[in-house]
Order: sequence, then C-alpha cells, then structure tokens
Amino acid sequence: IQAMAILLGLAIPALFIFVSEVLNDKVTTRFDIEKITQTPILGEIGHSYADNTLVVSKTTRSMVAEQFRIIRSNLQYVLGKQERAVIITTSSFSGEGKSYVSTNMGAVLALAGKKTIILEFDIRKPKVLSGLGLTKGPGITNYLVGKITNLEEMIRPVPEHENLWVLGCGPVPPNPSEMLLDPRLETMFNWLKEKFDIVIIDTAPVGMVSDAMTLSKFADCTLYLVRQG
Repeated sequence: IQAMAILLGLAIPALFIFVSEVLNDKVTTRFDIEKITQTPILGEIGHSYADNTLVVSKTTRSMVAEQFRIIRSNLQYVLGKQERAVIITTSSFSGEGKSYVSTNMGAVLALAGKKTIILEFDIRKPKVLSGLGLTKGPGITNYLVGKITNLEEMIRPVPEHENLWVLGCGPVPPNPSEMLLDPRLETMFNWLKEKFDIVIIDTAPVGMVSDAMTLSKFADCTLYLVRQG
C-alpha cells in the first residue's frame, strides 16, 4: 500500500505537469519560435527594471543594454552593406514592447555613429515621446493632413543622446488607416532617407490593424517582436 501510494504520489503530479505542458500554447523560450518558423532570431531582450524607457547610453553596461548591442551586431547581417536603412518594428498584439525596443534600438544605432530618427507611427497608442519624457506637439498627423509642410520644424533631438532624433505622432486622428494611404507619406520617407542614416518606424501591432502592412513597403527590414508568455 505504501509503495502504491508513493507511485501514485509521483505519477499524478507528473501527469498533471505533462498535460499542462502539452496544452500550453504560450511562448516560453526561443525554441518555441524556432520549431515553427525559419525566421532568423536577432536576439532576446530581458526584462528591464529601470524606471526609464531608454536604458541604452554611452556609459550603461547592463545586461539589457548589452542585449541591444548584440541585436545591433546581428542586424548588419540582415541589412548587409546598406549605408541607409528603414527599420519597422511590429508584433502580433499590443503591449509586447514595440515602443521600448524602437527607442533603445534607435539609441544603440546612434551610439554607433549613425544619424538615427525614431518615428512614432503607432498612431492609435503613441508611447515613444512619453517614454522619452518629451512633451507632445505637432507631428506626423499634422503633416499628413497638410497643416504643416516643413518636417524639419517638428523633428526633435533626444536630450543627452548624440545622433538621435524623434518625430512624434501628433494629434490622434479618427481614421489612422486611411491617413496612412496619403501620397504625402512617400514624400516624407524620401526626405527622411536623405537626411538620416537610420529611420526606425514604431508601428501598431500587425495582428490587430493594417498600419504596419501599409508602412512595410517603405521598410528595408522588419523587427518582429514576440513577448514571452
């Protein structure tokens, strides 16, 4: 009876763990992605406990900052010898860290001497400016509706970060998807590619809205985020 009790005591928890593992459809490790897709993984970003969104600077040597540097190194294999590039960041759902990654990728590329600009193109839920501690003002939507024609006056440098600029979203419009079909968008990207080495587009989740699909035609590569859990 004791032997049976010991065996049952081991078997029941083991069965429970096995069943819960089989039914688990969440991403827990990079292996979960590698086994269902051939897409190259540029790196993994750990959780940051810092109060600031921008964790990358000249002096920081934290684990998360070094992980962004690894992604910067791996990115050169995707972009090749391209001198100027447009990078779009997106994911499946909201809250997977697109604005966080866009901001820090911009900072880490700026540290490499690249003249970099981050575009706050998540028009529905803009987070880049607030993450950088900058006040909101005129931005992309003002330009697309024709209220402002000079882009240069809306571009702002990121304080204490050389080679890094940001272009905010502007007022949130009622029709973001239709606004991104405006022909002024192409003019804007042509101008930005002339002025900057790297253009980073922080956009809405592709699994929920079509914004990223519309903007992807201007991008040279896509950083697709998958959050653990």
